[in-house]
Amino acid sequence: MIAFVSILRIQAVLLMTLVVATLCIATPEIARAQENTATLFARLDGLAEGFMLREQVPGAIAAVVSGDTVILRGYGFADVEEGTPVSPEETRFEIGSITKLFTWVATMMLVEEGALDLQEDISQYLPEGMVPGDTPLTLAQVMSHRPGFEESYAIFDQELAGLPRVDALAATAPEQVFPRGEVTSYSNWGVALAGLVVEVVTGQTWEEVIESRILSPLGMDDTTLGEGSLREDQPPLSRSYRVQGGIANPAFRIDIGAFAPAGVIASTGADMTRILQFLMGDGALEGTRLLRAETMAAMRTRLFDDRPDAADMAHGLQSRPLFGITVYGHGGGLNEFLSNLVFIPEIKAGVFISQNGGTGASLPLLAPDLILAELAADAGLAAPAPEAVPDAADRAIEAAGRYLNNRRTFSGWAQFFGALSPLVVTATPDGALMLPTGKLPAPTRFELIGPDLWQNAQGDRIALIRDAAGRIIRLADGTGAHTQERVSGLADPVWLFASFGVAFLLSLTMLVELIWRHGMKGGSRAGELAAGVATAGAAMVWVFVLAGIAAGLSAARLGSEYIFDQPQPTLKAVLGLSDGVAIVAAAVLLSLVLVWRAPGWSLWRRLHQTAFALSLVAFGGLLLRWGLAFGGPI
Repeated sequence: MIAFVSILRIQAVLLMTLVVATLCIATPEIARAQENTATLFARLDGLAEGFMLREQVPGAIAAVVSGDTVILRGYGFADVEEGTPVSPEETRFEIGSITKLFTWVATMMLVEEGALDLQEDISQYLPEGMVPGDTPLTLAQVMSHRPGFEESYAIFDQELAGLPRVDALAATAPEQVFPRGEVTSYSNWGVALAGLVVEVVTGQTWEEVIESRILSPLGMDDTTLGEGSLREDQPPLSRSYRVQGGIANPAFRIDIGAFAPAGVIASTGADMTRILQFLMGDGALEGTRLLRAETMAAMRTRLFDDRPDAADMAHGLQSRPLFGITVYGHGGGLNEFLSNLVFIPEIKAGVFISQNGGTGASLPLLAPDLILAELAADAGLAAPAPEAVPDAADRAIEAAGRYLNNRRTFSGWAQFFGALSPLVVTATPDGALMLPTGKLPAPTRFELIGPDLWQNAQGDRIALIRDAAGRIIRLADGTGAHTQERVSGLADPVWLFASFGVAFLLSLTMLVELIWRHGMKGGSRAGELAAGVATAGAAMVWVFVLAGIAAGLSAARLGSEYIFDQPQPTLKAVLGLSDGVAIVAAAVLLSLVLVWRAPGWSLWRRLHQTAFALSLVAFGGLLLRWGLAFGGPI
């Protein structure tokens, strides 16, 4: 009995020793985890405070996932006028194009079930004539934003968006302007078409599929598929704002309706952590499996391999080389909301940030990468040091030039919008490239790290794309979702603005000459007619300038409303006057026959009017080239 008691005492002592030892080991680890969490909180709060102050962001939500740690934060106001604070659990923000990831998860579910094949022509699932172009189109191409479509601004037309999905898609179908699979050209319309494929295959609406097969199983109860479906128990949507002159003005809002698969979702920070955890996991969340592990791995695999060392798309996810590994995610913007979701599956680290307005995009676009950089460093991830390339200076000079985003329209008056924001790439004497990235207000320096591959200090990469003859024809940006086409000659919009400048300058000298001569004296009736035609051409240019100034001021005041709320009176005036300039330019050119025959005209006067006629014709011709003249109805 005494021996038995002694044994019990010994066991108790051993047990207590084990407990104490375990606590001694665990306590530092718990303390370290708490310290890491506190550091993450401080880092996130510091970035948010700095960027929101600098870029006048009214409100934002943020979610950071690092292993089992989840951090949710709300900043600023969901309603500035009412002083309503943002809550990451009780305020919804529109996530824009991050919605596409839900469409692609649903697509991969159907692929896994054998109902869809990413490499098959999708026209077999759709009504005849639904797919633009005359070559087969696959979901692999659509998921990679390589369907070859031009941009379709018509999807933002509220009347068209209110149609049934199949009718709305038919009414807004873009032209195929690139070979299938060859050029990355971001396409909202293409994703909406993929949503229609999901509907046809499942026999349910896209909304029903996303709700029943993704949102509900993942417990995303506060996520909505359009404000028309909002339930009473779901949180309110934050207001969004257009910040101008330091004042937050309520944003102009649109409902993309039928094109919902491309960008209709609104969600909370808490719900977005769940889709973030799912995407960087193995296809399951908290015991609920939506995809097999191999399907989830496939979703993070690229469907094209023509730029493996630069950014590209992977089954609808943006795929970017960073920190010596691949970072996945997607961004989105709608109604002045701007959002971004990024993650590294290997270390279970991800960030979601959304803001409801502001003068810049640093918070959603730059802050997530800065946070991931710290988590990657903690996990021992680091990109290898790039090796110097000896002919960097020559390569930089070759790459320098002007580029236009391939996400643009190629017909009609709206193609002019693409001409307004060319990407200007300049070479430095030491062989670097300078170009804007959208993350920072100033151009960023990119160093050559390999043949046709350039990288900046943040790790963003751009890749140059060549044709069969070895000429640089395209630039792939750091997002993976866009390419920029190199332009030269009359394809460069700089000539439109240059021709306008010359025509405007000569129209002023025509005015001076009119005053100098006290009218349109021409030495004969024919000469006076020629002078009158030229004066009408000069007047048309002046009126065009006034309309252009009015349109510019209106666009600056209204922002996205100017594009989406059509027709705008000032835009109608510019387009109508563009028609007039093209017509008058032809008349002034024809009047040169009279100019060179009119008696009493000096050689200087003949040359002056000839120069004006030629400048006006050049301007009118380029107005036609860019769709401003006779480009069709608004």
